[in-house]
Amino acid sequence: MKVNRNIMINKAGGNSGANTKNYRVSIPADMIRALGVTEDNRSVTLTFQDGKLIIEKA
Repeated sequence: MKVNRNIMINKAGGNSGANTKNYRVSIPADMIRALGVTEDNRSVTLTFQDGKLIIEKA
């Protein structure tokens, strides 16, 4: 399964620096279910390798 997404960029709040930003991406529910992520077990590992971001169930 392959999808295209845009990165959401927001200003960070709280005590963050003036130019601090948060970056997020929306992942389709089918992909999350395929990873085995649930509300009770939602840990994942992110790896950046060879120009690719890899998301794996922890």
